[in-house]
Amino acid sequence: MNEIYQSIYNKSNGKYGALRFPYVTFGDTAEVTVVCKKTDRTFVDGNMAELSALIKDACGFHTPITIKVKDDVLTAAALRMAVVRFTEQFSYVSSMSHAVTVTEPDFTVKLKMHGAMHELAQDDYLPRLKEFLQNNYVDDISVQVEIVDYAQSGTSQATAHGTKKEYALYDVRSVIGDFKPEKARAISAVTSSEYNVTVCGILAMQTEFTSKGGRSYERFLLYDGDVSLQCMFYPNGSQSIVKAAELINKPVCVCGNVDYDERRNEGTIKVQSLALCKADGLQPLPEKPAPDSYGIVFPQNYEVLVQSSMFDGNTEVPHSLMGDFVVFDFETTGLSVIYDKPTELGAVKISGGKLKESFTTLIDPKREIPPEVVEKTGITNDMVKGQPLFEDILPDFYKFTYGCGLVCHNIAFDFPFLLRGGNRSGWAFGNRKTFDTMAIAPLAIHGITKLTLDSVLDGLGLSNDNAHRALSDAAATAKAFIAMKKILAKS
Repeated sequence: MNEIYQSIYNKSNGKYGALRFPYVTFGDTAEVTVVCKKTDRTFVDGNMAELSALIKDACGFHTPITIKVKDDVLTAAALRMAVVRFTEQFSYVSSMSHAVTVTEPDFTVKLKMHGAMHELAQDDYLPRLKEFLQNNYVDDISVQVEIVDYAQSGTSQATAHGTKKEYALYDVRSVIGDFKPEKARAISAVTSSEYNVTVCGILAMQTEFTSKGGRSYERFLLYDGDVSLQCMFYPNGSQSIVKAAELINKPVCVCGNVDYDERRNEGTIKVQSLALCKADGLQPLPEKPAPDSYGIVFPQNYEVLVQSSMFDGNTEVPHSLMGDFVVFDFETTGLSVIYDKPTELGAVKISGGKLKESFTTLIDPKREIPPEVVEKTGITNDMVKGQPLFEDILPDFYKFTYGCGLVCHNIAFDFPFLLRGGNRSGWAFGNRKTFDTMAIAPLAIHGITKLTLDSVLDGLGLSNDNAHRALSDAAATAKAFIAMKKILAKS
């Protein structure tokens, strides 16, 4: 129990032992949350003055306090959601969060972990989970852990190995710089800003960028199961990671400086050196054939109601648009691939330089959508309730995108959600060629100063009629992609 509970329990001789004091938030006043059973609400209201004095003394506050009383009836669904959200704050156990279950009526939280994950969790995640449950719930909630092997855990082999802290490397072949390390950290061990860090993972999302000032740089991901690390590389002379086709979906090690975002629990490494390598247990998820048929989400023919002259007036398709591309966009509960979940997926397929099919679905994130996100996207909790889960629609999206290049506006945001979900569910997206309209815009639109999707569309004379909804954003991005490829083909 936390110190507030212990202090109040001792000073009241256990009078308030059935209450919990999970957290305090600060604004004009200090707001203390008090959790009680519904049957104890009258007792709490009748002793509010004494309780306030005890809380103020226990916390040592010199500001006014307010008390927020929560007396919700405990349900298995609400408890599971709370445990999942707590679990996903810990990158090395987040891959098993989808397998969390809660039994009724005893409200036992059941977790499945493989041995390596359980060993890491003993001194950190598990005791903190038990403390979280004690501080937030009046009922006694027990935690049971079942040790399973990789196959039983419902994760891919790569996902399971995402809990490793370090890899021993062999068959190292330098690509950028004179770089042949003998060992490297796993991605899950990168948890702070540091210099000269060597990290090992599988390379995906090779994308070339041009800054507004005209400087070229490259972005890619390292992934290990469902954990990933953003990477940036500034080419020097003829050196390029994007143009090295042999690197895609292969184990590599990189050395560079890590800039870590504590709020999102995500890091970015500025790469100085890179080498192909091998590491025991680190293998990309095998690609498998597309499903024979769609099961939940069925593509529709794309109908263009209003089309720019940029599409109607130029029927010649440049070489860069030959083939098939899928332009996709996620709406999510927030900005973190670790904490947040997709709420909507929209995509359009480009074939022969024309928009042919659309693919769209709402997704139940199994958690509350924050009010500010609801206001921005218009997607409410009621809209997503009962919709398919992300893992349920991934086989259909895998089929829709099979053999296609993947395009986004700011692909560094959207692609990690797809990669993480696919690796968890056994659908390999790591070997796809990727394109980013945000990266192409400075080359195609003279004098552009902002790289938002709206700014790119304005620069091309295009519009987005329903911004911040996935299908509309995907369709607008697709039109921008086609238009800019045609502009560049003429230059």
